[in-house]
Amino acid sequence: MNVRHSGSLYSRDTSMSFVMVDLLKIRWCLDAFFFLATTFDACAFQIEKIENLSTLVNLETLDLSFNRLTKIENLESLVNLKTLYLVHNKITKIEGLDTLVNLEYLELGDNRIKKIENLEANVNIVRLFLGANQIRRLENLDHLKKIEVLSVPANAITVVEGVSKLSTLREIYFAQNGIQSTSGVESLHNLEILDFNYNRLNKLEDWQVFDELVELPQLNLVYLENNIFSEAQDYRAKAIRLLPQITRLDSTQCRDPAALRAPVPV
Repeated sequence: MNVRHSGSLYSRDTSMSFVMVDLLKIRWCLDAFFFLATTFDACAFQIEKIENLSTLVNLETLDLSFNRLTKIENLESLVNLKTLYLVHNKITKIEGLDTLVNLEYLELGDNRIKKIENLEANVNIVRLFLGANQIRRLENLDHLKKIEVLSVPANAITVVEGVSKLSTLREIYFAQNGIQSTSGVESLHNLEILDFNYNRLNKLEDWQVFDELVELPQLNLVYLENNIFSEAQDYRAKAIRLLPQITRLDSTQCRDPAALRAPVPV
C-alpha cells in the first residue's frame, strides 16, 4: 500500500516557526515604535475612554480632540508630555493631570467644565485654553508662574479676578462672557494682547475702562468691540487717544508699530 504525503511534518513546523518569529519581530517593532513615539494623534476617533497609552512614555504631544471622552484619566505614565489637546469632548472636570509636570500647553476648549481646578502640579503651563465651557470664576491660577496665554472666551465669567499675580501673562482672551469691568488687569505689565469683545463693559460716562489699560506699557492689540460703551459715536477716536501705546484697536490698525519704536525728536 502506497502512502502519499502532502508535505513533511518537519517542514510544516519550520514554516510555523518562521511565522511566529516574524510576528514577534512585528510586535517588537510596534513596541519600539510606541516607546519611542513623541507624537500621537487620535483626533476624531469616537473614543469614549482614555486607555492603553501607558507604553507611550516618551510622548510629548497628544491629541484626543473631537472624541466622546467624559473624563481625563490614565495619563499617569506620560510624564514627558508637553502638549495636550482635548478639544470638543464631554469632559466635566479638570483632573488626572497630577503627574504631567512638564505640561506647557493645555487645550480643553469646548467641553463641559465648570471650574478651574487641579492644576497645582502643572506649574510649567505656558498656554492654557478653556474656551466654550461653563466656567463662572477665574480661580486657582496663582501657581502658574510661567503662564503667558490665558484663553477663556465663551464662558459665564462676570468679574476679572484671580489673575493679578500672573505677571508673565502676555495675552488674555475673555471674549463672549458677561464681564462688566476691566479692573483686575492693571497689574499685568507684560500684557500685549487683550480681548474683551462681546462683554458688558459700560463705562461710557467717564471711560473708566481705559484707566486700567493705560497702565499697561506693552499693550498693543486691544479688542473691545460689541460692548455697550463701544457703541458710542466717538468710541474709536477716544480709545485711540486714551491708549497711546496700542497699534491695533479691534480689527483695524490704528498706529504704525515702527513709529511707536522710533526715537522722539527733541
